[in-house]
Amino acid sequence: MKKLVSILLILSVLYSCDDDDNTISVGLLANHRGVYINDFYVSGILGDPALEDALLYWVDENDFTDIYLYNIGAILADGLDNELRTFVNKAHNQNPYVRVSFVSAGFGDSFTALEQYHDGRKDSKPDGIVSEIEFWNGSMNYADDYAPWIDRVNDLKFTVPLGEVTPRNAGITRQFYIGQIKDSGFPPSLTIAKELVLNHDQIFLTNYHTDAWLLSGSMAENSILNKLNLLAQAGMELSKEVHIVILFNINQMSASPEIWNYFATSGMDMEFEEAFASWSSEFNSSTAITNKEFLKIEGFGIYRYSDALNARP
Repeated sequence: MKKLVSILLILSVLYSCDDDDNTISVGLLANHRGVYINDFYVSGILGDPALEDALLYWVDENDFTDIYLYNIGAILADGLDNELRTFVNKAHNQNPYVRVSFVSAGFGDSFTALEQYHDGRKDSKPDGIVSEIEFWNGSMNYADDYAPWIDRVNDLKFTVPLGEVTPRNAGITRQFYIGQIKDSGFPPSLTIAKELVLNHDQIFLTNYHTDAWLLSGSMAENSILNKLNLLAQAGMELSKEVHIVILFNINQMSASPEIWNYFATSGMDMEFEEAFASWSSEFNSSTAITNKEFLKIEGFGIYRYSDALNARP
């Protein structure tokens, strides 16, 4: 019986992916299968029905469930909220439904515009807001550059406007892109990890290294093992489950390690979920992660669309 179970598990990993089938699959290994649309505005996709349709067709063909849209602040500053609303509705009307997240890079004017979009467009709200604030880099820090952004997102999610009976956007998913769980120049911080766990709906955790479809055994300060262990400890101490999306980097211009060739039809020719299937298998069998029961690995994200499209046209 154990041998049969093992065979079935292997087959489920090998045959779980099925791109080019004209539908986003159900029952795949990852519940969340996302991709960053880096050139959504700058390459003219927004507002061009043919390009929008081509994007959503490619998303469907490659079994993605979620898209994360860049340049929302610029889109709204340029007065294109109607075009954005139309696209969000188009994505939501796909069969099946495509979840849309707005990428947010701060808590200033661009976030105010994002809030105004939410409050004025009840029929076309995004499904999530994902951070793009690298508080661990340069002169930034968690307290000054990230905690205020979380406060704004929490206000959007939980605050009930005067005269209303429901919050402004109770269904919004708070998605935290995290590269390092620390302030610049300091060691990893359990205090910061706890704040992230307390306030998140999903943590997008960078897994940027060579052969990223494997669980790296590195114990370096910012290794994936150390980040997972720190978040698991935070979850254990808070008695709270930590919802994690694993990010794979395929940006060929990136200074960080990338695995574009793993997916490219001209290279190893692996479908996007294959990296997650392989990584998950190693995660599940790893004994290097303590308090693993507090980690819920929900799926994966791909950074980024322009390179993903080039890899798998």
